[in-house]
Amino acid sequence: MARDFSGRRAGQLRRQAGVTLIELLVALVVLAVFVTIGIPSFNSVFERHRVTGAAQALYADLQFARAEAIKRNTEVSVNFDTAEWCYGLTDTAPFSDCDCSTASAANCTINGQEYVVTADRFPGVTMATSLAGGAVTFDPTRGTLSPSGNIRFTGDDAFQEVQVKTYFVGRVRLCSSTGYAGYESC
Repeated sequence: MARDFSGRRAGQLRRQAGVTLIELLVALVVLAVFVTIGIPSFNSVFERHRVTGAAQALYADLQFARAEAIKRNTEVSVNFDTAEWCYGLTDTAPFSDCDCSTASAANCTINGQEYVVTADRFPGVTMATSLAGGAVTFDPTRGTLSPSGNIRFTGDDAFQEVQVKTYFVGRVRLCSSTGYAGYESC
């Protein structure tokens, strides 16, 4: 009897490697079900990151403002507009000229560079502040600030809340009264 190079008999059928069309379709249906179930959970992850991202961005900007005040030996102010959800940093007096919600946002500059953060970066997040006058000013001598207060960021759900607390000694910290995203309680 004749044999081929693999040692099989010439009349034996070879087993083909690969997947059938039915197996491929079943795998695609299972994948579609997992994607459909998983998409809503990704939306909540993105929203959580927007709320915490907004708070962390402000935290970093307040630390930057304090460092600039000390480094350059000049007062630096962070002005808030909660109605338009924006804030701007400025080292140019009068600090009230820095209005992030209008064309005068060009007056919100640090060392000649415009510094404005708007709600466009964090859609679905609201901002509220307890600061008198809607601004925080850092003193260059010791990096102290006035006035003390907090800025609250919230998402669509009341549980999604992170606060940025400011203290007279220049300390800035993140917390959450709801324990959201693992932050300490306020």
